[in-house]
Amino acid sequence: MKTEWERCKLGDICNISSSKRIFLKEYCDWGIPFYRGKEIIEKNKGNKISTELFISESRYKEISEKFDVPQLGDILLTSVGTLGVPWIIDEEKIYFKDGNLTWLRCDHAKLDNHYLYFWFSSPFAKNQIDAMCIGSTQKALTINTLNKFQIFLPPLSVQKKIAGILKSLDDKIEQNRQISKNLEEQARCLFNEQFDKANDQLPDRWQIADIYSIANVIYGAPFASNLFNTEGNGKPIIRIRDLQSQNFTTYTTENHLKGYLLQRGDIVVGMDGEFRPYIWGNDEAWLNQRICVFENKRTKGKFFLYFTLLPLLNFIEETEMATTVIHIGKKDFDAFRIILPDEQTLNNYDELTMPMFEQIVANKKEIAKLTQIRDTILPKLMSGEIEV
Repeated sequence: MKTEWERCKLGDICNISSSKRIFLKEYCDWGIPFYRGKEIIEKNKGNKISTELFISESRYKEISEKFDVPQLGDILLTSVGTLGVPWIIDEEKIYFKDGNLTWLRCDHAKLDNHYLYFWFSSPFAKNQIDAMCIGSTQKALTINTLNKFQIFLPPLSVQKKIAGILKSLDDKIEQNRQISKNLEEQARCLFNEQFDKANDQLPDRWQIADIYSIANVIYGAPFASNLFNTEGNGKPIIRIRDLQSQNFTTYTTENHLKGYLLQRGDIVVGMDGEFRPYIWGNDEAWLNQRICVFENKRTKGKFFLYFTLLPLLNFIEETEMATTVIHIGKKDFDAFRIILPDEQTLNNYDELTMPMFEQIVANKKEIAKLTQIRDTILPKLMSGEIEV
């Protein structure tokens, strides 16, 4: 850490509150968003989610006339369970659940809010969170603890430059996500338009078939967990928890005889907890057990397979009964029945959507590279190792 940077307590440069003075007794179907920790975690990942809960405009007005409320540019931080996940408020009016979120407002004469946002993603913040959180099972961050956090501050102009570099990477990542989201939505609309024709009677040359008519299923291998490492030794191995982010966090030196290396463009599905297809966009990585790949049999038919799988997997997820974690397996896949259109109809759809699919895969690859760059330079910028 640069010796000339000022060392401060977070509580001296931020107003930190959980707003526990207000107790909400009723929710509404629409109104002011009412956020909890899970929504903030999803927003931090770049997912554009909508809260399930709201308070009325009149209730919000009543609260805001008596007490200070979160404002545009303030930071919400998860403080129970998954700790230290930040989100900079980008909405004019919000409220949040007491207890599992903490609210920070920067002294803007000393601290840039985007700099603080990225600081919470640095190892310096994470080390303090690990050392100072309370609780043996349900971890928590108290306001008193956060007030004592030590943060090294460069001059405000340098803070803004550091935040600007990191924000430019995040903005490009978000742009790629939005492009991919739009492309997927276009492909979905075309799918619904062309294949939602089978009501009581199938069109000529359409048929009912099993999933194996369009895909092979490749299952992950039982790699030995005692050979896993986080130092980057060997090849990356993908577990269910990694499917959404597609980041490499775990590696293995094992070369399993039944192992399968994920390839960009693979359609991969987790088999425990939740069942949804993901389009793989990162470099090759080992496929761990309880994950499978639906290997497309038709050269350009990836999106047809993807959108065919979505409702089948969703139906299993909604109807599976289990006391702990729900599971899916080969017997479920064997029972999948699909509507298989004629070859010409399929080819027409494939020609339209394969370029969209390929662009999404390219975007995912670029997101992985940008994420790696951001995560590599973030601690170097925050420590002053890299000059700005």
